[in-house]
Amino acid sequence: MLDVLLVGAEELENLSTRYLAAVLRQHGFTVEIAPFSTADEMDAVVQRAQIVQPRLVGLSIIFQYRAPEFLALADELRRVLPRTHITTGGHFATFTARELLCDYPALDSVVRGEGELTLLELVQQLDAPETWDRILGLSFRRDGRVIDNAPRPLIPDLDALPFPSRDTPPQQHLGIGVSPIVGSRGCYRDCAFCSIRAFYGGSRGALQRFRSVPNLVDEMETLYLQSGVRFFIFNDDEWFPPGDARVKRIDDLERELARRKLDLIMSIKCRADDIDENLFRRLLDLGVTRAYVGVESGSDHSLRTLNKKTTVAQNQRALETLHRVGMLADFGLIFFDPDSTIEDVRANLDFFRAMAGDGQAPLSFGRMEVYAGTPMLERLTREGRLTGDYLAWNYTIADPRVELLFRMMFAALRHRHYDNTGIGKQCSLACYEVTMYKYRMRDRVDPKLIARLRDLVARVNNHSLATLAEMLDFTLRENIYDANRVNDQVAAWANRVNLFDVGAQLELEKWRDQMTMSLET
Repeated sequence: MLDVLLVGAEELENLSTRYLAAVLRQHGFTVEIAPFSTADEMDAVVQRAQIVQPRLVGLSIIFQYRAPEFLALADELRRVLPRTHITTGGHFATFTARELLCDYPALDSVVRGEGELTLLELVQQLDAPETWDRILGLSFRRDGRVIDNAPRPLIPDLDALPFPSRDTPPQQHLGIGVSPIVGSRGCYRDCAFCSIRAFYGGSRGALQRFRSVPNLVDEMETLYLQSGVRFFIFNDDEWFPPGDARVKRIDDLERELARRKLDLIMSIKCRADDIDENLFRRLLDLGVTRAYVGVESGSDHSLRTLNKKTTVAQNQRALETLHRVGMLADFGLIFFDPDSTIEDVRANLDFFRAMAGDGQAPLSFGRMEVYAGTPMLERLTREGRLTGDYLAWNYTIADPRVELLFRMMFAALRHRHYDNTGIGKQCSLACYEVTMYKYRMRDRVDPKLIARLRDLVARVNNHSLATLAEMLDFTLRENIYDANRVNDQVAAWANRVNLFDVGAQLELEKWRDQMTMSLET
């Protein structure tokens, strides 16, 4: 019989199940990790669970939108494993523990906050439920009542954790091993739409903690030498510490990588107010080829709504700095939020034209979603503006013209910018590929082909921006309550977008073929 079956998505973003597995194995428990990246994998997970007969199943819900799929999986697991303890954890489960235990009898408990030590104690005391009320960070049912134990303090020393278990080979892209990694936990900011601050703030301890650089590079070196990983994708909530500590951390990283002679490429996530030209030139020399910048909006009004504590001018300077340095500057905009106005939409369009109109980066944009534990959820609740329930909160944008614009945008541009097979997502992948080609082939990459990709990205971007501008004009001059007129116009936009995308996809495929040929000669 297996001690623990951990179930989680296999996306690069997910390291939580791997840390849980490493801690449990460190203490002598047998653990298996089962991938559950899509609902189609439910039968495979259930079948595997029947074979291994785990004493405990842990469901790691990383993305809130997938909570219904994980809960349906819990029901199936309960049906075939009536005596197995089923628990869940993650940001969403932490904030909705009481609701989940009341509404889903398949769940026996919820691990709140950082889960490594709480889950370990639960497994250690699984056969002694009378002791569960002493397990910090655990919520569970007893005699029909939900009991929420006190929060567990945050792990003060991240170096004390074992490296996450890597049960499968690293992903390969263009012959390069790719792996996620984290060097810290938490964030010192408190954006209104983000649950990170509340997730860590609910427990005693520092809001942002860092692994020491030697410990971090130990893991990178291990993956480099044993698994051939060359591309590390940092999934820290905020890669930088605040203030002057940034410089010291880069000094330490520079020293450790040089001492061990590691030739790497890296991707990080940061804020606009982190970006300093001298620091980022040093990071580029260290192998940081891409920075995803949490710009969020091209409107100062929306930035205040989102509590970003940055300005449009700062955002623009940050992206321009990365372009000068020569680092891929990825960014996305929360194009719509509960308070979005026509003026905000115009500002976002202007920002996109300035920052992506020449193909500097593929467009990425969407609507602010409401997540458990966020200040925005609290605010919209007070204002009585929420619809749906805790599994999927929803809202209507205050300005009906902007609400219609969002719906039209999603209908006409959904495939291009939200499906992995759409040309927008494919352009993003191609930009990634260029950074890896530069690493793998150094000076053999044809600059003319890079210029051609940028030209294609620019044309896709500007086609979307022109469509959004037409939609904006439509909401200002037409009767937005004429459903037939709206539907006809959306269908026309969708057809035009699809026709454009057919040609763009063919062009991108030809570009890939020519890039491959140029590197092989």
